Formats: sequence, C-alpha cells, structure tokens
Amino acid sequence: MENPNICLALTGETLKKNEETARKYSGYVDIFELRADFLNHSELPLIAEFTGMVDKKVILTVRRERDGGKYRESEASRVNLIKAALSGKFDFVDVEEDLRDREYEKLITSSGAVVIRSFHDFDNVPENLVSRMRKMAVSGKEIVKAAVMPKSTADLLSVFKAAGELKDLKKILIGMGDYGFSTRVLASRLGSFLTYTSALNEHQAAPGHIDPETMEEVYRFSAIDESTRLFGIIGNPIGHTLSPKIHNPAYRKLNMNAVYVPFKVDDVKAFFELADLLQVQGFSVTIPHKGNVIPFLRKKDPATEKTGACNTVVRTAEGWQGHNTDVDGFLYPLVRHYKGSFPRGIKVTVIGAGGAARAVVHALAESGCSVLILNRTASKAEKLAENFGCKWASLDSEGLKMMEDFSELIVQTTNAGMEPDTTLDPLEGYSFKGNEIVYEIIYKPLITRFLSRAREKGCTVITGDKMLLAQAWRQFKLFTGHEYPENI
Repeated sequence: MENPNICLALTGETLKKNEETARKYSGYVDIFELRADFLNHSELPLIAEFTGMVDKKVILTVRRERDGGKYRESEASRVNLIKAALSGKFDFVDVEEDLRDREYEKLITSSGAVVIRSFHDFDNVPENLVSRMRKMAVSGKEIVKAAVMPKSTADLLSVFKAAGELKDLKKILIGMGDYGFSTRVLASRLGSFLTYTSALNEHQAAPGHIDPETMEEVYRFSAIDESTRLFGIIGNPIGHTLSPKIHNPAYRKLNMNAVYVPFKVDDVKAFFELADLLQVQGFSVTIPHKGNVIPFLRKKDPATEKTGACNTVVRTAEGWQGHNTDVDGFLYPLVRHYKGSFPRGIKVTVIGAGGAARAVVHALAESGCSVLILNRTASKAEKLAENFGCKWASLDSEGLKMMEDFSELIVQTTNAGMEPDTTLDPLEGYSFKGNEIVYEIIYKPLITRFLSRAREKGCTVITGDKMLLAQAWRQFKLFTGHEYPENI
C-alpha cells in the first residue's frame, strides 16, 4: 500500500485567504481540502475557480452543521452549490453517507472526481463501525471515510482493531479528539488514504488536528511505514508533552526508522493490548500511570523496585521491562548546579507524594539528604516517608512551620500550576527568603506562579525542562541502544 497523504483542510473565509494558506504549507501537503462551508456567502459562486489557484489535488467539502460543519442552508441548496462547482474539476468530492443520489454521484464521477463517502460521529465509536463502513462501499470506486470520537483507550483500541478488519477497503479512518490523536499520525497503520491537518492559528476543521509542518517535521509522517519502530508516551492529560520534540529529532539525526507518539490513556490494561497490536517497542510513562504500569511488567530495574514508580517501559524478548530514569534525570541538574559533586546532608522539602515524588525522594535519600515530605493528603506523605526514612507532614500551617528547618532545597513534584491550571500554587502560604534553591519538575509552563514567586525573592530556580531532558536522554538509550545525539 502507498503511504498516506497529508491533507490540509482550508477553513478561510475567502478563496484568497485559502490560497495564501495553501501556498504557505504547500511543501508539506499532498492534497488540499476546500471547506467551502467556512467561506463567506459572497465567495460561494466562485468555488469552481479554486482548483486553478493551487498546485495540488483538491477535495471539495461543504459540510452540514449536523456533521460538524458550518453550512446552515437547505440540503437542496447545498447539493446545487456542489453541482455548480464541479466545473472546477475537483479531484475529490465529499458526499455524506446518507446522501444516496445516483444521479448526483454520476455527475461527480463524470466530472473526473472521486467520491469520498463519509460519516462523522462526534459522540463515540459506533459498535457497528466495520459493517457500516463496508456498507458504504457501494460502487467499489469511492473512498470510504469514518471520523469517530474515541473517549477512552478501549475505544481507541477498537478503532485500530476495526482497521485490521478493513485492510481490503480503500478508506480514511480517523479517531478525533485527544484519545484519537495517534490515528492521525499513524494513518499508515490504519491503512488510511490520508490524514487531515489544519493551519496553525486558524480554525480547526475537526478536533485533534495539528498543522502539516508539525505532522511532517516532528512526526516524520511521510517516512512512517510497516517497518517503522513505534515508541510513545502515555499519560492523562498528555497534550502538554514535549517528549515527541525530544525523541523524534534524534531518530532523524541518526537516520533511524522510528517514530514517537503521545497516547492519552485512561486504562493501562487496554493500552498494553493496544501496544501489542501495534507492536510498540517502548514507551514513556507520565502522570498518573507511573505506578499503574507496574503489575504488567515482567522485570523491573532497582530504581523502579525501590520507588514503586516506573517512567520507562521497554519491550524485551522476555516481556515488558520497567525502568525509572526520573531518579538520575532529577539529580542531573542538581549535580551540575553543585559543580559535579552533590553535597551530602542538605535539608530538603519535597512537595507531593505521587509517583514523581517517589523517584525524587529516593534520589535525595540515596544522596544523603535529610528530607521532609509535605502533601495535602497527609497519609500519602506518611506512607512515602516510611519507605525512605524521612519526615512528613500535611501541607498546612504546621507543615510550613516544619519547612523552616528543611528549606535549603525545595522540590515541587505535583502538577499544581501545570497547564491548563496555571493559576495554582502548591505552596501558597510559604514566603521565600531568597536563599533557597527551588526546583520544580513541571516544564509547561516553564516558569509557574510558584517559581515566579521564588525568583522574585532572589532564589536560585531550576526548571523542569532540565530534568525532562536528562531523563529523556536515558530513555532514548534504553529504547534504541544509542546515546542521544549531540547538537539537536
């Protein structure tokens, strides 16, 4: 099968605006989709002219409001609009599943266009997805398209399974939204004719679109084939992750046929099934699954055993093996700060008691630090402290008073302040003195409200991107067997 195409959905209000957008992204795109339902009313009589304004094949789509589009006039006027536009010699025309008009479709095909017969389900993944798509293939010459909304990892798994049952069908199969993002990047694994994208900072034609440049430059879309080694990251939420921008450029630099894709995951068991189906070779793990993956591991490295948290999972001949690169990744910027020798005996407060905190506390305890753990749920702080011989307290006035003796280094491990909830400050009641080293493992935004307060008081701050990069370099070696390349 040929590699899928990148299609750019053009959603400008004028043909001229769409022409400008098409020209901007032409080097990354194989096909344009003219979303005529986004056009100003005065532009509609001119639709046929558009194919002469661009240098690629064009899909004509006039999407009805009930199918997620913006066309609000009668069905008869919509069909007449498309008929009038056929003189423009479009390469494809999108025809909805329920619009079964042989004469209309004959007009389309006689104009030289291919019918894309489509349906959109913005609520779920229909149970009859496979049979429904087969019934849509009436003539055998059309391309059958289904855009569905997975709302769980199990739903996403069902989309990929459906694709396996439809290998013989010329199709476009898309999972919309956050759970469906991987279907856009991995269109070749679904046997899709194309993947849809939208221009940056313009109207998204459907939930989950990214721009064509990101699709090609970050995810190397056109290079993904049956031999491509698949890696990824799981979490919930996952949209903030920068990890694909760390791993994918390194594959390109080393001429490796590999891609790294984010997966929003609510059910770890379902993801392991998906990972087997797609033959995922390894994946990173972020909030909230660093503990959830452990029951599915055949082997664990000492850091994972000790912390009870795993951030790296690698496929081996014996089964899945878990590693924790957060420990070394966390220490790396501290060792650099102290010029290569992290002094023992430092008194440290750690905010949080989740999976990331376990790696941090383990690293600090192994380095000979005296640690106080503060957490809103005191029982979690107590349990973590017992594991590593630390002090603990609730994140309240009493805990803040205890901090006075543990403030040489303050480490913030919770997701409070992370996008999109950037107004949160996990240590609202603490007044920085200015002599603390303040380290936060959040990296988006780089400077949170918490770090901003610390910096204003003159504290030395360490941002989360330092740990992100350091742990990712170690993950890369575990995934590929290669050192992370320099000068990226």
